[in-house]
Amino acid sequence: MTPTVFTVPADVTLATPEGAPVAVAGLVTGRLLVVQLVRYFGCLPCQDWLIQLDRAAPALSGHGISVAAVGGSADYQARWFRDERGVTMPLYLDADHQFRNAVSAGERLGLKLLNPRGAAAYARSLRKGLRPQKITRDTVQAPGVVILDRYLNVCWQYRGQQIGDYPALQDVERAALQR
Repeated sequence: MTPTVFTVPADVTLATPEGAPVAVAGLVTGRLLVVQLVRYFGCLPCQDWLIQLDRAAPALSGHGISVAAVGGSADYQARWFRDERGVTMPLYLDADHQFRNAVSAGERLGLKLLNPRGAAAYARSLRKGLRPQKITRDTVQAPGVVILDRYLNVCWQYRGQQIGDYPALQDVERAALQR
């Protein structure tokens, strides 16, 4: 959990699962925005953490904190997650990884994909009843979480070191509420 002092360019553009462009400048609707960086929307540990964040969203909203998830290019997986799994938080696509690079989270996992803790994270998600989706080209991306303020400053960040390496949701909530 590294405090950072850089700003995401306002003209970085993401896309909705339907393909509509969305400027990052319009994403922070409250005081802060918590963004989950999913490897891809079909990744089991990413799904697991996203469901937890989605469930926490109403309580965070009461503090002026909104939530979103940003993944790669699998629009059909984002739609499935929203439509079939009932996730209500905004899901965005970052096919060329502009946002991920802007928040300094573009490092790929490489050989860390083979870390046994990643397999354990998958097994935990399977036990919860989640099922993997088709693997995409974005599978090599590292998971992570960033908190942006209304000026698009990254004021808190966590970069995962292997598959399923997300911080405890309570740590993210605490970090957001302290800002």
